[in-house]
Amino acid sequence: MKIKEKKVLLNYNNAGRTVITGASAGLGLCFAKKLAEYGFDLVLIARRKDRLQDIATRLESEHSIQCEILPADLALDEDIEKVADHIKKISDLDILINNAGFATLGNFIDVPVEKDMRMIHVHIKASVQFTYAALQIMRKRKQGVIINVSSIGAFILTPGNALYDATKSFLNTFSQNLSLELQGSGIKIQALCPGFMSTEFHESGDLKNFDKSVIPDSSWMTPESVVSQSLKALEKNRTIFIPGRKKRFAKWLYMNSSLVRYLFQKKLESIEQNTKQETQRT
Repeated sequence: MKIKEKKVLLNYNNAGRTVITGASAGLGLCFAKKLAEYGFDLVLIARRKDRLQDIATRLESEHSIQCEILPADLALDEDIEKVADHIKKISDLDILINNAGFATLGNFIDVPVEKDMRMIHVHIKASVQFTYAALQIMRKRKQGVIINVSSIGAFILTPGNALYDATKSFLNTFSQNLSLELQGSGIKIQALCPGFMSTEFHESGDLKNFDKSVIPDSSWMTPESVVSQSLKALEKNRTIFIPGRKKRFAKWLYMNSSLVRYLFQKKLESIEQNTKQETQRT
């Protein structure tokens, strides 16, 4: 049954290994669980070694797969190089998921530039180097999938997220051009652009005091739903994919209505100000 599921998912005769960055929580962890269910062996990458080891042990036990961990901080050049070198040695690599990421809080001029440079490393430099390394293997195998986890923020201007939105826009453009270059190669590229998700993303770093109640419950998606829709979208070769019909409609409204853009940005400015005040109190 596992082999049959893998063939349905990717139309592969012999599925190989999956590399996932940011695999210790949230969307990355959900991708790991789902692909383990399909029987894929995994390479899990994140900063937290102990957490990665716990996840790997559990997935190996539950799904009879091989699960390797590679602790790395993708804000560091040396760790990016370490991971890229490791990817180059995975002869049966079939899937790369560039999921690692984080957000800052505040206008560009007020955020320490060191934070923004770390974001550029994690979102852009790591994704580019890992994609390049993966494609060397996938081209030889004439099959493969690369999912670059972007954001609906790539389309929607959100005050206080200048670098976050810009790096996600880069991933979209990068993915679209790669998709054009790789037509007929057997390699699929997807830029996954979720909106608000119920994960640890809004509970850590600069967003640890983010008040989720200001966002309507209907606007939140589960990471499990996002993963499921992302994998299904691969079958339709959608390079830019926004999970959730409401999210796709919201993006269309934003792109086509100046009034909607104005009201949305004012709402985000209010949310950001409230989060800043809460952070200062704590």
